[in-house]
Order: sequence, then structure tokens, then C-alpha cells
Amino acid sequence: MIIKECPKSFDSCQSELEQRIKNAGLFIFTIIDHSKAAEESSLHLDPTKVIVFGNPKVGTLLMLEKREIAYELPLRILIYSLQGKTYLAYKKPSDVGKEYGLSNDILRKMDELMEKLITF
Repeated sequence: MIIKECPKSFDSCQSELEQRIKNAGLFIFTIIDHSKAAEESSLHLDPTKVIVFGNPKVGTLLMLEKREIAYELPLRILIYSLQGKTYLAYKKPSDVGKEYGLSNDILRKMDELMEKLITF
């Protein structure tokens, strides 16, 4: 897993990340708010969200090569706050692809995109 510290506050980082995703022509399917779920269970968890996003056309091309990779799609970026710092984390698409016997230009381009999205 790739983990990078973001120099911004959690909210600013999330807002900018969402904008970057949209500007890249990608669709945000959902945002999972783990800290809210923890609160609803009477537990405390510093801000922790997973942004689920992607491009259905690109994902479909990968699934046509190896259907089981559908389990890993859409793409996800974890954003969390820990001890007052904000972090972004994701699994490198080419590494995930290797688990399914895939190695292609699509995955390499996805690697570049993910790195670009989380570099602040």
C-alpha cells in the first residue's frame, strides 16, 4: 500500500482530492465514512473515509481480460487523520493487477493517475 502525508487539513485534502478526481474525468461512485459509522456505534475514530471512483470504460476493459479483477474495482483512495496529520493511501493498480495475472498499459496509466491524484 502506498501512503503519503498530505500537508492540508483533512477537509481541505478531501475537497481537493474530489475535485482532482472529477477534473480527471472520473466518476465518484460513493464515499464511505468510517468515522461516522464508528460514531453511530458509540465509538470514536478520527476522520477516515474511502473515496470510491473510476471510469467504467477502463474498468470494463480490465474485466474483459480477467473477470475476477472486478472484485478490486472501482478504484479507492483512503483518506484519514491520525495524530493531527492527514494521510492518503491506495493500492498500486499494477500490483493489484499482478495478483490476477494482468500486466498492461492500462494498469501502468492507472498507476500514474493515482500518484498524480495524491501528490499535493
